[in-house]
Amino acid sequence: MNAEEMQSKITGYEQRINDYERKRVRYERTIGRLQDDLLDRDNEILRAKFTVVQALPELNPPDLDPVLDLQRVPGYLDIRIFERACLDASLRDPSSDSDDQKRKDEAVFDAGSLRSLWRERIYGGWMLYIVQEGIGDIQMERPEILDVKEKYGLELYNTIKKAWFEYQERRRTGVVFKPWNYDAGREQTLTELLVPLAGTIDNLRELNPPQ
Repeated sequence: MNAEEMQSKITGYEQRINDYERKRVRYERTIGRLQDDLLDRDNEILRAKFTVVQALPELNPPDLDPVLDLQRVPGYLDIRIFERACLDASLRDPSSDSDDQKRKDEAVFDAGSLRSLWRERIYGGWMLYIVQEGIGDIQMERPEILDVKEKYGLELYNTIKKAWFEYQERRRTGVVFKPWNYDAGREQTLTELLVPLAGTIDNLRELNPPQ
């Protein structure tokens, strides 16, 4: 293969690399938009649930179980998610020479400290967004939460953001417990929360039939 053929081959490879890079950037932007759309949808559902419970508190009685009700507090942060994130971060750290048990012990300690830090931020008036100077009114996520995404991954990043949004709704509505599906052991969906209303509406229709 002469020099001209070699150069032609290199040029072809460079073009393919550039094409792949453009596609990667386009896919990342598309994924980012979809993630933003999902976040907006989830926040609309969250806002709707808190609004319903504010108007109809009888749909959301406390369980009076201290352990369970703690999970129902808006802004609650599950320590297990922090422990998983800290352990994963430790396992990805090439500079760490700790054995598995020591990594786990360190992850538990780091998780407790990290959780306390984010509890203080969420309950202390920390704001998730800032307006980037020079870009108008476009809201940008603060560097602190972006650092979580980069270092600890999406699960912890999304958990902290959800807790922040929940606490904002608690402040707006005064709702102190999230609606709960006791059989499934999780937060109620909006559909589940509204199920009792269907029966109430039917009863009202029977009592007040259209003339």
